[in-house]
Amino acid sequence: MLAKSRMLLLAMLAGIPVLAGCVERRMTIGSDPPGAVVWVNDVEVGRTPVTVPFEWYGDYDLRFRLDKNVGTPEKPDIRHYELHTHMNTSTPWFQWVGVDLFTEVSPGDFKDKQVWAFQIPEVPNPTDAELVTRANQLKGELDKEKSRVNK
Repeated sequence: MLAKSRMLLLAMLAGIPVLAGCVERRMTIGSDPPGAVVWVNDVEVGRTPVTVPFEWYGDYDLRFRLDKNVGTPEKPDIRHYELHTHMNTSTPWFQWVGVDLFTEVSPGDFKDKQVWAFQIPEVPNPTDAELVTRANQLKGELDKEKSRVNK
C-alpha cells in the first residue's frame, strides 16, 4: 500500500511540468511612416509593423531607417527617414520577483504584449551646393592632415 501511494505521488510530481503554464513575451513595433527597417539592440528584426519575442525587461536600443520614393519611377524623389532611440519594457505584475515563480509553474498561460509606436522624422536631402561645400571642407581638412604628417 505504501509503495502504491509513493508511485502515485511520483506520478503526480512527474506530471506537474505538463500542467505548468508559460509566459509569452512579445513586442509589436510600429512606425509612421510604416515599412521602416527596425533594429533592436543592433539585430535587424524586420520592417514595421513587426512583432518579435523578447526575453528580458529593461532598456532596448532601437534604430529605424526608411528610404521612400514619393516621386514616379521615371522621376524618383527619394525621401530618407531615420530614428535612433531607446525604450523600456514595463514589467507586468505576473513577472515581479517572487510572483514569477508561481506564474511559471501555474497551469495558466500568461501573455505580455508590449506595443510601441514611433514617429520617424525625415532627414532632409542636401542640395548640390551643400554637397560641394562639404566636399571642399573635407578636402581642406585632408590637405591640412597631409601637411602635418609630412612635417
